[in-house]
Amino acid sequence: VDIRRLIDRKPTHEDNEMRIKLRWLSLLILPVFGCSSLPPPAAPAPPFTRVVELKQLMEWVIDPATDVIWDSTKTIMNAEGTREIAPRTAEEWDAVRNAAATVAEAGNLLMIGGRARDGKQWMNAARGLTVAATRALKAAEAKNATALFDAGGDIYNACSACHARYAAQLNQ
Repeated sequence: VDIRRLIDRKPTHEDNEMRIKLRWLSLLILPVFGCSSLPPPAAPAPPFTRVVELKQLMEWVIDPATDVIWDSTKTIMNAEGTREIAPRTAEEWDAVRNAAATVAEAGNLLMIGGRARDGKQWMNAARGLTVAATRALKAAEAKNATALFDAGGDIYNACSACHARYAAQLNQ
């Protein structure tokens, strides 16, 4: 085949029809093949491992830490009079701060796969615990007994609301 002769020749009616058909065909094929995308890759596994079960996390981590917060500020009224309890020393404030940090981070631990009971209400309850415990942490850092008492109430409310939904047997 003489290439020069093919290049120099004038297109025929059949050549033009073929070009038009190829253009239409490419426009029809483009959406099917050119715009399709591959599915996104699977998310990598999280870089952490659950060490204890939910019950153990509650009993060994959260309960003892919340007890430190709740026991740190209170008013005792009896026949002998009224007695205010609050941290007094740097060590007592540090213990409350550490407990509040533990509870705040434990809220995150409650959201780990295998512990989370559902995607919305459980997660919101766990976040509520973290928010309340963060307020206790800030109150302890500021050595503010009133704010610590109020944050302890918020922690109690967060725990009670979650237990009412997910561990009703604890409220009996």
